[in-house]
Amino acid sequence: MNITELRYLVAIMKWGSVSAAAKQLYAAQPNVSKALKNLEEEYGVRIFERSSTGMIPTEQGKRFIAQAQRVLQQVDELKQEAHQQRSCAELRVVLTHATYASYAAVDFLQQAARSEQLRAHIRESGAIEALDFVLRQGYHMALLRYAAEDEDYYLRYCQRHGLRQEPIMEFSYLLLTSQDSPLARRQVQNLDELNDYIEVLHGDTHLPEDESTASRWEVNPNRRIHVYERCSQFSILQNLPTAYMWSSPMPQRALEQYHLALHGCPAQKQQMRDVLVYPEREPLQPEEQLFVQLLHKQADATTKDSGWKKI
Repeated sequence: MNITELRYLVAIMKWGSVSAAAKQLYAAQPNVSKALKNLEEEYGVRIFERSSTGMIPTEQGKRFIAQAQRVLQQVDELKQEAHQQRSCAELRVVLTHATYASYAAVDFLQQAARSEQLRAHIRESGAIEALDFVLRQGYHMALLRYAAEDEDYYLRYCQRHGLRQEPIMEFSYLLLTSQDSPLARRQVQNLDELNDYIEVLHGDTHLPEDESTASRWEVNPNRRIHVYERCSQFSILQNLPTAYMWSSPMPQRALEQYHLALHGCPAQKQQMRDVLVYPEREPLQPEEQLFVQLLHKQADATTKDSGWKKI
């Protein structure tokens, strides 16, 4: 028995004769007749009674054909699922608040747009929420940002939860302001000089499972604006010359687009890491591998533009 023989059998039932089934399936009539004969001989069942009015299924034949229809339905479902997997580009990723990472996501979507189906979930969050999305909410990977001094903690945390780490970028925070800001025309030697300005910040300043942990880097104690997505961040910086933000290296085209300035600050010595994490037990799918390649590419280009060294 093979799938083709079962399809011939169901077609005979549907169209009432071997010749009609052969015509509908664009098959040679002898092949359809042989398939029916093979099935009857193999299983010792008389499936049809031959008559002048056509092929009439026996009681045993009706049960046999019903089973054949169920088998064919399952085969068709398997084929459809396999086809969807081949033609569906799917990505579920959580990103730190980094423009180069969002550019990598756009690069991925531009390539994936050619797929018959596209399912993408792209979030931005701090480290705690990002880890939760990967470990408990079915996301494929997350780009974490943490202080270099916390690296041992994150290594142990990821090992304990079966997460692989892939370094993406290492940097010291840079000062991000509007090009019209007074801070864009001076060098900050002491962080206290920023107290008269307004700090824009977002993200996660605590270690996972330890919400009492204090901030790992100094922030303005008196004047802060917390934002939760980068469009608000850029809009505030553009329209509020007294605002500033600590940032990773950014693509030059983003700085030009949003009329922003990015420069080093001798007073800021915090070393940061951007690290991609994903479950060790599951191999990366082609779409995920593509995103990782594009993420590295954007990180390379961004650090090259800014003069900072990538890991």
